[in-house]
Amino acid sequence: MKSVLILSKWNAGAVALAADQLRARGLRSVLISEIPDTRHRDICDAHVVVDWDSEDLPTLVSRLDQRGIVPIAVVNLIEPLLPWQGGLAAHYGLPGGGAGLDVLASKTLVRERMRALGLSAIGFCGDPAGVDFFPAVVKPSRESTASRLVRRVDGPADLLAYRRHLADRGFGDTEMIFEEYLPGIEFSVDGPVVGGRFHPVLAVEKPDHDDVRHHDAGLRIHPPQQAHVRAGVPVLTEMINALCADLRLDQLWLHVEGRADENGRTELVEINPRFGGGMYPTAIQEVSGIDPVEAVVSMSLGEFTLERLGPLRDRTIIGWVDVEPEELGRVEISATEDDLYELPGVIKAVVVDRYQVSDLEQENYFLRFALTADSVDQLRARAANVLSAVGEWRVV
Repeated sequence: MKSVLILSKWNAGAVALAADQLRARGLRSVLISEIPDTRHRDICDAHVVVDWDSEDLPTLVSRLDQRGIVPIAVVNLIEPLLPWQGGLAAHYGLPGGGAGLDVLASKTLVRERMRALGLSAIGFCGDPAGVDFFPAVVKPSRESTASRLVRRVDGPADLLAYRRHLADRGFGDTEMIFEEYLPGIEFSVDGPVVGGRFHPVLAVEKPDHDDVRHHDAGLRIHPPQQAHVRAGVPVLTEMINALCADLRLDQLWLHVEGRADENGRTELVEINPRFGGGMYPTAIQEVSGIDPVEAVVSMSLGEFTLERLGPLRDRTIIGWVDVEPEELGRVEISATEDDLYELPGVIKAVVVDRYQVSDLEQENYFLRFALTADSVDQLRARAANVLSAVGEWRVV
């Protein structure tokens, strides 16, 4: 049976969903992760352990050779593992590699390429001594996921304090990028790249976004409701089209985040070479009919075509909410997913009782739900109804 590698770090990477897709195609799933007893070990057909931080590509290839594994594709939905994805693709002659992927692996390289192409005027630098723009956003350039270690700083004192905080946490040597903070409303656009062109299928406005920690918060809404956000979607899309053409990207899904203000300025926040997390797959499938996990598996095999991009479905409004605590500990919640499915408009719910919060530097969502409605007012009312029905939860 032909084998496909699924890369995972921190127990993340949509492993179960990808393994199901491979099984349906009659392909063997081989999990590659750094955790010997990962919870996904028994979901896949084989498991190979590698320490992403201390070992290298030849070591992983040697372990695959010892097991007689010659992959025909690599599925990866974890940004820090992009160099491994590219290295494996190059070694085995598979789709999913190339210089364009190397650029996307670094937020600094993306900023540099966008500036060189005349697509962005945002201020940025890699040296904290060079930050002469405030407010600024500090974020990892490569080791990025779930808004981990992202913070807005409003002046030199804030920047110095946060650098000390990172050093105290053991992240002083992490490669960071310092970017100009953009006013306005954050939004996102998701879709596939085929033949150097980006094809957006979902645009989402984030009116309640946490602009300090840069966590998704409150309600997210498709389609965007405010005029300047709606106007910013095609502007950002054309920026990404130009970048995709320049990098010769193909067979790739992008989750692109941007900001638009009322003065007409639209800027890129960041590009993630994967679909959005949480309820994004549900919304993508509701709006476009495309299962993004199936699409990514198809892309890893080099098989995705534009024929799958039919007209968008006639939906009214879709929104979703993620809830996270603000303290360390174990979350106890009595509501169940079945309880939420009984409520008006709910199309998807995820409730994780006893969720363990061990690090507040990243998003920790223990409750998620997606809804449909005929108006934003109704959407907000239905979201409030769900939160009311959830009742009390606590961190112990």
